Amino acid sequence: MTAPGRRTDPGGPFDPGGPFDPGPEGADTHLVLEDGAGRHSLWPLWRVVPAGWRREFGPASHAACLDRVRSGPVPP
Repeated sequence: MTAPGRRTDPGGPFDPGGPFDPGPEGADTHLVLEDGAGRHSLWPLWRVVPAGWRREFGPASHAACLDRVRSGPVPP
């Protein structure tokens, strides 16, 4: 049995991949989240933002969000 949304054959449904896979190049597929302690997380756009976190950046491409996480905190 295949997980829901997984491509089972060339004509099958779109496979979104894992939650941290880049997705289609240039597509806005991710967010950067921030928690109350200022920690950042790369987050897939299609997942619900968990309690205690807020959108800090995005939606944007995986690459742009990863660059944002790597750049560190934004000064107030």
